[in-house]
Amino acid sequence: MKLKYIAIVLCLGIVAAACGEKDAVVAPDFNVTGYEVTAITDSAGNAVNQVTFSFSGDAQIISFYSGVLGNDYDYREGRTLDINAILSSFSTTLNNGAQEDQLSVLVSSDFNGTYDIGNIRAATWTDITGRFTLNTRNASASLPSGTKDIKDLHVEGKPFYYAFRYVCKPQSEFGANSTWRIRAFSLESQTDLGNASLATLTNADWHLVNEGSIVDPNRGAVIESSGAIRFNGNHLNKEVETESWAISKGFELTKTDMGPDRPIAIKSVINPRLTTYAFNYTTAGTYKVAFVASNTSYEGHSGVVREIEVKIP
Repeated sequence: MKLKYIAIVLCLGIVAAACGEKDAVVAPDFNVTGYEVTAITDSAGNAVNQVTFSFSGDAQIISFYSGVLGNDYDYREGRTLDINAILSSFSTTLNNGAQEDQLSVLVSSDFNGTYDIGNIRAATWTDITGRFTLNTRNASASLPSGTKDIKDLHVEGKPFYYAFRYVCKPQSEFGANSTWRIRAFSLESQTDLGNASLATLTNADWHLVNEGSIVDPNRGAVIESSGAIRFNGNHLNKEVETESWAISKGFELTKTDMGPDRPIAIKSVINPRLTTYAFNYTTAGTYKVAFVASNTSYEGHSGVVREIEVKIP
């Protein structure tokens, strides 16, 4: 009798094990067998490269990562958008006078934001004039400075101030004062998403500070009705040394948490077997593509990741 019960128990165990194996979720037999690239015009009339992927096997659920920004498998846990560059440019005119080296371009990350000469001089200012092209005297047109990257001067976690400084020395000794104008100012941050404007000439919130006895009307640092910043020295009191500043507001430049990159769902449980899938790429390059395939039930979940490198001409 005991043997009979033991046999029954063993049989039940075998059946249970067999049932368990039957109900266990099996990883999908899914593979990417290749791809073809075709130059087409999309529905919006844009020239794109359509990539058609071919598959073998099947899976209940399939998701797709194209490798483009925002849809990259490597960033499925999260992405931080870094500032790659801080791009600066402006244009200048230089009229009349004889004094040289009156205009300087400077930046600071430790200026405290109090716009008076004492606090300005207490800050550390880096002279970047030499990075730009300044105009020659009495040129007929405003001269673009060229666009330069000044990210190397940014200190993480600190505001960033931009300034123009003009110094006019006693004119009997150093020559007549010159008039400088700043136009077309632009400051941009560059990330993997493209460029974003930090400031233009009209919204940089320039603060004008003059040091020295500037008693002649409209001398020193002035913002003209056009928005241009104009610098010049005294016209009547020519023997007084003056120093004039135009300093921007502080710019807070920080990394941006973009969150995780999300996949594109291309097949669900209710969809028929998928043999191909097409995706349009707008930019040439090499992309790491990932397909995440899975089978699922109340018993659990089992999946595979198939990666392939795609070259877009």
